[in-house]
Amino acid sequence: MKKILLSVGILLGCHLVSAQAPEKMSYQAVVRNSSGQLLTNQNIGVKISVLQGSPAGAAVYSERLTGTTNTNGLISLEIGSGTVLSGTFSTINWPSGNYYLKTETDPTGGTNYTIAGTSQLLSVPYAMYAKSAGSSGGSFTLPYTATVNNAATLFAITNDGDGTSLEGTNNATTSNVASVRGIVSNTAPGGFSSGVRGINNGTGGLGIGVYGSQGGSGWGVYGTTPTGLGIYGNATGAGTGVYANSNSGTGLTSTSTNGIAASLSIFNNSNNNNVLNANTVGNGTVVNVSTTGNGHGIVSSTGSGFAVHGTTSAQTSAGIIGDNNSAGEAVVGRTTSDIAGAVVGRNDGGGYGVRGFLATNTTGTGVGVFGQVGINSSKGRAGRFENLNANNDKNTFEVETNGNGNIPDNTNGNASSFLVNNTNSVAAAVRGEVKTIFGNFGAAGIFGVSSGTGGFAGLFHASNTSGNGNALVAITDGNGDAIKANAGKDGDAIEANVDGNGRALYAWTPTFSTGKAAEFKNFNTSNTSDAITVSTVGNGIAGNFKVDRTTGTSAAVKGEVNSQFANFGTAGVYGISSGTGGYAGLFHASNTSGNGPALLAIADGNGNGITANASNGGDGVEATVDGSGNAIYGWVPNFATGRAARFTNFNTANTNPVITAEQRSGGSIAVFRAGSTPANVARIDATGKGFFNGGTQNSGADLAEAFDVVGNSSEYEPGDILIISTDSDRTVEKSSKPYSNLVAGVYATKPGVLLTEENIESELIGKVPMGVIGVIPTKVCLEGGKIKRGDLIVTSSQSGVAMKANLKKVKIGQVIGKALQDYDQNGIGKIKILVNIK
Repeated sequence: MKKILLSVGILLGCHLVSAQAPEKMSYQAVVRNSSGQLLTNQNIGVKISVLQGSPAGAAVYSERLTGTTNTNGLISLEIGSGTVLSGTFSTINWPSGNYYLKTETDPTGGTNYTIAGTSQLLSVPYAMYAKSAGSSGGSFTLPYTATVNNAATLFAITNDGDGTSLEGTNNATTSNVASVRGIVSNTAPGGFSSGVRGINNGTGGLGIGVYGSQGGSGWGVYGTTPTGLGIYGNATGAGTGVYANSNSGTGLTSTSTNGIAASLSIFNNSNNNNVLNANTVGNGTVVNVSTTGNGHGIVSSTGSGFAVHGTTSAQTSAGIIGDNNSAGEAVVGRTTSDIAGAVVGRNDGGGYGVRGFLATNTTGTGVGVFGQVGINSSKGRAGRFENLNANNDKNTFEVETNGNGNIPDNTNGNASSFLVNNTNSVAAAVRGEVKTIFGNFGAAGIFGVSSGTGGFAGLFHASNTSGNGNALVAITDGNGDAIKANAGKDGDAIEANVDGNGRALYAWTPTFSTGKAAEFKNFNTSNTSDAITVSTVGNGIAGNFKVDRTTGTSAAVKGEVNSQFANFGTAGVYGISSGTGGYAGLFHASNTSGNGPALLAIADGNGNGITANASNGGDGVEATVDGSGNAIYGWVPNFATGRAARFTNFNTANTNPVITAEQRSGGSIAVFRAGSTPANVARIDATGKGFFNGGTQNSGADLAEAFDVVGNSSEYEPGDILIISTDSDRTVEKSSKPYSNLVAGVYATKPGVLLTEENIESELIGKVPMGVIGVIPTKVCLEGGKIKRGDLIVTSSQSGVAMKANLKKVKIGQVIGKALQDYDQNGIGKIKILVNIK
């Protein structure tokens, strides 16, 4: 059986249900096993005994209780509600002496009590004590309830000292508890009946009738009612009905869930006082009204007065000011009248009737005065200005700006701007008309004047880059000119320019007209200037001439010179490119389906069809192809005896190659074709590899590979026997021992093919060509005897020299090759060896 530890806390209380019902005491204990672990959710049996006098005293009452521990091992029981084993709980005489509480526990819920504990009851419920103590000394039993029908005060306590006459304290943490509660139980009480009433008979200004305080963020005084007044304050004289004050918070807060948060009214018709006075001696706002919904911040209405009347005497201030910090309107005036205005600005002095201005906005998006029409399909005028005085010689409407304008966007920064913002409209943004018989200066539908040293008297701008409309259309139905231009000084009568792909000046005649598209005349015989000068500083063509007829055979431009001199500049067409780029001549056959050449040059004499010369770093001829044709195609007809192409370098000091072929893609660098029906016979691919259908023939006789050598390469010469160096990678040196197993090849005299791992641009400095196979002149001596044709050749003891091999001594890997010549001379000589290391 596990040992059970009880952590006991006794909660005492009493419940006097009736005169026959016994009182009860609450009992709580935490149950643990011998290991200190909580016994949770387990049935427990407990025997309770009340002992008198001492922990070993006689039991005046005992009972058996059962219960279940919770998840924290806590069991809660009520002493006095169990199965009585002895005595009567309600007859215990608590004031007669000390009492002890003995507990015996069975953790299985039975009666096998395995552990017991005894503790003194230091206090007992007051109601039990009061009941057993009797009624002497004016005491009574709590809870106490009595009903008396008496017009006098039933309970009165008077304190002549500084203490509180009556105090109620409640330490509970549950909701809706009260330390002191007063109830008017009748559902129809008389007027001014109160559950709690506080009376202060002091006549000074310091007394308080009812004083409520709260130590945290709750309410000092709280009043509630379903349809009446939660809190009602009334001043019967000149006092204040309700006074709210806060040191740093809000003096008065009024809220409502579904009703009106606050209502202020005067019901006396003869009372001319203000309904609400709001004042501040600080710099804050007197009344701050805000709404986060769709309601109005302030709604004000009046009969014959002013709904809102604001006055000010400072020029920097305003009687009424509306601020718009988002998308709404700062001030809106509305009218349903046909004769009165929604907003009227009246000027009885020399100022402004209406003034709209931008104070701080620097983004350029603000508008001082904004008039609109057309909202909700309305009709009318967005603005109208009238002069009703026939003697008024002032302008009816004036617009003036001191700004600099906006060059990047000429729709902004102007003195005035008019816009018909309807893509389907045929109306004019500005229409000016004059009806007169006089053609004097200034009598015009629109009169534009530029009175400064710059600017335009008129500017017309078709700004839509996708539009096809004209910037200016001038039409005359009479005999006058549609446009007449005159420059009185050195300026141009007409200057036309184009920023896009159009024409600065386009003159044309319709199909029914017999006039000229353009005519330029110089009537001054002393004027030596060109009648027409065409020049361009852009990338466009200075002059473009076109015969726009598919069956035409005439030239768009024909230039001819009849001269016996061939000096520079004497040409039918003379093109000059005087800049750092550009072409002196450009011929473009632009029809992708056409077969005509872009340029045809024919010389019927002995001169060249084309002579090209580049006197600087450029190319004499550069030819490119964008399609599948040839950049340069040279051919000889079947009756000619010349060459298709010839390339010659006459400068003996010029070391550049005569022809350089480059390939920047994956295709071949060069392809060579032959035959009456040409087919590929050789090519060089993009990696430099050569392919030859008929094989290759080289003037050399061996295959060699470039190797680094030990020491200085100048100490080596053709014919030297070379062996693999054991001191460094991919390095060879002269042989110095007979029958060397390291023999690698012979210093080649004239290799037919030289192999290398280096790039073709490498100079191979410090390397020697070592022949590894083929016929190679080789240094030999008679150290091994006379050499006959076909003898095997091996290294000798002399540096870089071979000798005849003794077939009884030779091993695999020592043979250089076979002799192709006899050798029987003293000293060192050279013979041809068929090199093939074995």
